[in-house]
Amino acid sequence: MALTVDGIFSLMPELFLPEKAAGLNASVSYKVTGEGGGDYTCVIQDGAFSLVREIRSGATASVEISAEDWIALNEGRLDAMQAFMTGKLKGGGDLGLLQKFPRFFRKPEAKKGPGKPLAELLKERLPLLKEPIRITLGGQDFGEGPRLSGEEGPLRGLVSGLGDPGPALLGGTLRFAGDMSVLRSAWKAWSAQPAIGFPDTPGGKALATLVRRYRGGAAGSLELKVEGQSYTLAFSEQGLSIRPGESDGGATLVIGDGDFAALNQGKLNLVSALLEGRISVKGDFSRVASYTAHFEAAVNPAQALLESMPERFNPEKAGDLEACVGYELGEVAYTLWVREGKAMVFPRLLSPCDTTLKASPEDFVGLNTGTLNAQEAFMSGKIRIEGDPLLMQKVSKCFRRA
Repeated sequence: MALTVDGIFSLMPELFLPEKAAGLNASVSYKVTGEGGGDYTCVIQDGAFSLVREIRSGATASVEISAEDWIALNEGRLDAMQAFMTGKLKGGGDLGLLQKFPRFFRKPEAKKGPGKPLAELLKERLPLLKEPIRITLGGQDFGEGPRLSGEEGPLRGLVSGLGDPGPALLGGTLRFAGDMSVLRSAWKAWSAQPAIGFPDTPGGKALATLVRRYRGGAAGSLELKVEGQSYTLAFSEQGLSIRPGESDGGATLVIGDGDFAALNQGKLNLVSALLEGRISVKGDFSRVASYTAHFEAAVNPAQALLESMPERFNPEKAGDLEACVGYELGEVAYTLWVREGKAMVFPRLLSPCDTTLKASPEDFVGLNTGTLNAQEAFMSGKIRIEGDPLLMQKVSKCFRRA
């Protein structure tokens, strides 16, 4: 079913996350122009959301956009900041609120597309085995050794490390011609490193690094429910394993995607988050808290510096300066936007920018903390400026040193 402007707004009360907007009293008015458009005001008051189909005067922030662009924005075909920069989306009032507003709503559940082709998965997973196995799929053999064949579903579950082969062997949907100890060894290897597809979100990226950041020393299991999706973390002397799905008993931590990313970066205190209602815990809270002490923090200093720019911004020094500045720091890419005495950062690089700084994350940190001289770094090629270097210099003077 095609999206409509009114349909999008009508869904917002259902998608609202009151725990994300705790203590906020604000409103955003939307003037959606063109065919199928309309006037709307979203009101958040004392943790409750209400939708009014009119423009309310005195709104904290305002948006004007065409119906076509509003639908494209919600379908993911139009980038919000790109729309802002090109004038397709016009914002007024508290621009910081507009930037945060989407976080107060969960995304509608979308149908999952097909997973990674099984043939591709086999090529990745067979090298994990100490004793080789040959898997037959669609008349094609992968690997060497005793033959394993069967239906695609049970094969995928076994190779992914998510489906115990026992029931499938008994039911005849899996067939193995060899010593069963070899298959048991394969299941042990695959289940120790299950192939899980994590969401491409800040919280999903944090989940994907948990095994690498685990320091050891914990025992037992914890159910982690991030943005409604459950994962079971099993701690043992051998390490940490993560499997999708709920755990049988034990403690459960329920947390939003952004808050989970903040927790892993050391930006969110677990006790404070519990008192503020941003997380909930089922079971022994002290046990849940103890698990978090067994991980290295997922802190990227360069990323932290970029995200702190709005807090370090000095509007008096900026004056009427307007600029769109890009930062490429290895795998980290951000865009800074300065306008109307405000600064906002977005975790992606837009094109075109007025000027772009390129450097290694380490040199960018040195530049911002004063351990690297800007002129020397520029002359030696440690930092590169594409675009207007004078504008980059003006922008840098608008921020307090970290």
